[in-house]
Amino acid sequence: MQKQETLSYEEQFKDAQVSFSPFVLRSTGIQQSQTNLKVDTYNLACAPYQLSMKGAILVGSFSKDEISFFQRFKNALAGLTMTVQRPTSRDPEKIFCRCQISAVGLMKGRENVGLVVCEFKPIPPDLAAILGEHLLFMERLKVQWQDMQDKPVQVSPESSRKLGYNNYAVMSSGGTQHKLALFTLAANRLECLMPLRSPDIAAGTEASFSLFFQKYRFNVPGKVEQSSRLPTGIQRLRASLAFSPELADILGDYFFAARVAARH
Repeated sequence: MQKQETLSYEEQFKDAQVSFSPFVLRSTGIQQSQTNLKVDTYNLACAPYQLSMKGAILVGSFSKDEISFFQRFKNALAGLTMTVQRPTSRDPEKIFCRCQISAVGLMKGRENVGLVVCEFKPIPPDLAAILGEHLLFMERLKVQWQDMQDKPVQVSPESSRKLGYNNYAVMSSGGTQHKLALFTLAANRLECLMPLRSPDIAAGTEASFSLFFQKYRFNVPGKVEQSSRLPTGIQRLRASLAFSPELADILGDYFFAARVAARH
């Protein structure tokens, strides 16, 4: 049964790429700092940068000379060991992957940061299951995100406690940052107030919104839809938000808890 389920994950998500973030690390349980790639007699401390059913892109700290040296191992076989901490298990588990190195190089724009591209020969069933479960979770969150659109939560001390919101948000646009005071938050939209002396923000301005919760700290791309000044001079904004798995997860838990409480 396990083999059939794993094979279905490989087929269903054969073209999917998982780029690592704090959210992905929490979802998969992969311990990014405990990843090791053995090439010939060398052990390289790496961290997953991207994973798929076909292979891995690993990132590590390498000098230009080290990159040049390890490029000689292109097409060589290697062993990748990853550590996973599942929420249902007290002890971490090791996953060993046989792979072939297909490329070694420096990350563009990053000094002394190297990338190692590996192809699985083949992907271990346990790792395929971990990736498959994460990608299914992402699909569920996207459905939740659709269902929760335009269902705002009024930001108050009580709702902030239930959401785990740290009452701190920042908007970044045009190389500048502005602190925000949220008063409504939905899966696809937020409304906020800006400081009194903040510059005028025009409707249509694209921005990145950093939201700080106890569970996650994350950035969401968005666009300012409305901007106005209150009689006090304080600026009020309404902005649309792109899909954020972190926000969908947090709001999903909030609305679920509210439904449970309403039944009692």
